[in-house]
Amino acid sequence: MATLPQDPATTMPRRLLLVDFDWGDADWLPELFRSPGATVRLVAGEGPQDPGVRLAELCGLPRTVDLADLTREIFDVALVGERSSRRTQLESLLVALGTPCMTPEEYLHGAAGPSRPGVDATLALHAAALEQSLAGPMESVVDRALPDLSESTPLEPRPPSPAAEPRRPIETLADFPSPEMRLRLEEALRQLVTRTGAGSAEVHTGDRANMRLVAQVGPPDRLLQGLIDQADELDAPQMVTRLNDPGKGRTWAAWPFRTLQRRGILAGGAIEANEAIESWRRMLDELRSTWDLEDRGLSAPSFPLTPMREHRWLEPAELRARVDLAVERHGRDGLRFELHRLQFPELLTPWTRFVETLPAHLRDTDGLTHAFPRLVVLVAASDLETFARLRRRLLAVWELAWEDAGLKSPAAPIEDHSVTLAGPEDAEAFRTSADIWLAELGGGGTPGA
Repeated sequence: MATLPQDPATTMPRRLLLVDFDWGDADWLPELFRSPGATVRLVAGEGPQDPGVRLAELCGLPRTVDLADLTREIFDVALVGERSSRRTQLESLLVALGTPCMTPEEYLHGAAGPSRPGVDATLALHAAALEQSLAGPMESVVDRALPDLSESTPLEPRPPSPAAEPRRPIETLADFPSPEMRLRLEEALRQLVTRTGAGSAEVHTGDRANMRLVAQVGPPDRLLQGLIDQADELDAPQMVTRLNDPGKGRTWAAWPFRTLQRRGILAGGAIEANEAIESWRRMLDELRSTWDLEDRGLSAPSFPLTPMREHRWLEPAELRARVDLAVERHGRDGLRFELHRLQFPELLTPWTRFVETLPAHLRDTDGLTHAFPRLVVLVAASDLETFARLRRRLLAVWELAWEDAGLKSPAAPIEDHSVTLAGPEDAEAFRTSADIWLAELGGGGTPGA
């Protein structure tokens, strides 16, 4: 009996996992559903309001906001949104799970193979990222998922097992501050409140989506809570001073701050005198410094695959800290880094548009800072091929900003000076270049070419 020849397209993997789709990625869904043999087995997102999760609900598709659900089924291909803020983390999880990773466009246009992870790292490091996301080692995840095959039958009588000790997740930055440090923090706040005649003090910490109270002295204060919410939303200090009795002259303030991997807010209510504000600012500097040291210790082994990454412009001091971490990471396993100084033409309109849009188009592992009006310093972990793609994306953003400004194409060229950290002998030049280029940024003006 003759058999029909197989269509190669029908033998391609088709059990699909869709992760972190935005509205731009959603444009590919009609074509994806028309793809022969394609079966969407799960749609994952960061929250229930994510575009991909909302569309999955409308279409009746399985959906989740828990990354642990990715381990409950085998997928042939994972399609990750091009602009996902978790893209690098997700690539690590999928590498550890053995699932190929592509963008929707690559899949539908027949790319030769899965995308390479954004950061070239060992499989052990990718597995560590998987463990961290699941809040426990892989062995315990498997143990919980599989039945105990040593039992002859589930109906056989057996003595009751002792209550298991609660499983403690692996240590992450979410465990910080520790209970001991929290007690010390509360004592420091208590002394500050007493010394400055304040009515209350609070410290909050977290990431861009979730701030939590970690230390409080004094009763809750509704005015202070409003200032904390404003400081969190605007990422800027908020201060109010009463001009009438009762409490005339007293100040309520909330100061946001950042460390290497987290955001925090120090807030004080009913601070007695303007002179006392300096004591609160000194406390702010000490808190920032202490937490930054803790973050560095936890981040260095896996940099730049660190928790709570964000697509945003960094302050020059923040980027300098990442340069040090890059040198330390390179010393551990030879991961390659590049540092770039990009100088743009002195044209305000395209530059402003470029500054507004660039962070969202780069990886969350890339660190970048800028100074008005035309200088960018960028540090990135990558091989030559990966950085070539990164540079093409940066140039595309500049071309678009140029066109949006109504200027005639092609866009004016960007002057690029770079230093590569490819061996131990490069570390000193890497740090020195960062110091020189960031000093230009610190001046706040336009450096000479």
